[in-house]
Amino acid sequence: MNTDLKNFVLPIARAVSATLFFVFSVAFLSVPYSLEQDPSDAQQLTHPVAPRHMA
Repeated sequence: MNTDLKNFVLPIARAVSATLFFVFSVAFLSVPYSLEQDPSDAQQLTHPVAPRHMA
């Protein structure tokens, strides 16, 4: 890779990767907190559902 191109692309790539890391970290921590459950927990129905007929 050309040295000038490398000197141009490398700081941009670092900034983009740092930004994406921050965004993914915040999303990974805030979504389970706002849903009030851990992502590994089994899904539970909040309302009991009676079986329905298709007719």
